[in-house]
Amino acid sequence: MRTEPLAACPSPSFAAHPGMARAFPGGRATLGLIAPLESFAGDLPSMEGHLELARTAEDLGFASLWLRDVPLLVPGQGDGGQLYDPWVYLGALATVTRRITLGTASTVLPLRHPAHVAKAAVSADHLSRGRMLLGIAAGDRPAEMPAFGLTGADIGTRLRDGWDYLRHLTGPSTGGYSSPLGELGPGTELVPKPLHGRLPMLMTGRGGQALEWTAEHADGWLYTALTVEQQRMNTARWRRLTGEAGTPGSKPYAQAGYLVLHDDPRSAPRPLPQGWSMGREPLIELFKAYEAGGVDQLLLNLRHNTRPAREVMAELAEHVLPHFPTERGAEQPPP
Repeated sequence: MRTEPLAACPSPSFAAHPGMARAFPGGRATLGLIAPLESFAGDLPSMEGHLELARTAEDLGFASLWLRDVPLLVPGQGDGGQLYDPWVYLGALATVTRRITLGTASTVLPLRHPAHVAKAAVSADHLSRGRMLLGIAAGDRPAEMPAFGLTGADIGTRLRDGWDYLRHLTGPSTGGYSSPLGELGPGTELVPKPLHGRLPMLMTGRGGQALEWTAEHADGWLYTALTVEQQRMNTARWRRLTGEAGTPGSKPYAQAGYLVLHDDPRSAPRPLPQGWSMGREPLIELFKAYEAGGVDQLLLNLRHNTRPAREVMAELAEHVLPHFPTERGAEQPPP
């Protein structure tokens, strides 16, 4: 049985992968959305009309829709994510959409057994006909850890062990495998396998790992909102480790943040922690600067808007998305 970590394999070409090709066409930025697609105050969204809004996001031309993994509402965090378990919700989204990339941003892997994550992720991959991307994080809520019998000291090691286990289960091997998280006997394997040979796995944040480890093992890197100059430093280091954007084998870099879109198109930027608050005209220029600095996708969370999210999405689609277009792509047949 295998006892050493899986050897890293270079990121393959995902040109034929519907989810990766739509989200990260290479050489230019796209715009994605983070669920819930709702503007709300307080900790919890209503989730009213959420499946219709997902279809609207697809029809408007957004590249992707990302779900978060928030199993528990932690006092002081003020955030329950999209309420629903991401894997159950992905199954629903896969049946009502046909083109938009669906992803987790991100699955908190230390809180879940990798065999369960592998089964859920590949199931979502099949139900969406290859539109599924697996974002993985170590988690940023220490108060959650005791509920799962974990301590902060466990997290980085548990993520690496879980990552290797996931790669084994979702890969072609049917041989035995031994891990601190469990053992597989000879011939024991996960079914089904990913539709396109390899399930894209993207690191979110640092994950308790050196960036060199992430560059070697992950198929992309998702990071939080930073200034243009800070992101330039991040992307420059990432490109040195993984290759220039748009070149064979390069790995995408994306950043996520809150967006408050002002009514006045020319309204100047205002401070917003972990995000952007301004009118659409300065927003376009800002996002162009991120694109020039090597950002492949901007993931937008609309919860802090005072206008309905549907209205904000429509304005973005009319005035901002044309600067960051998404290839329509083929509709994937229903499962």
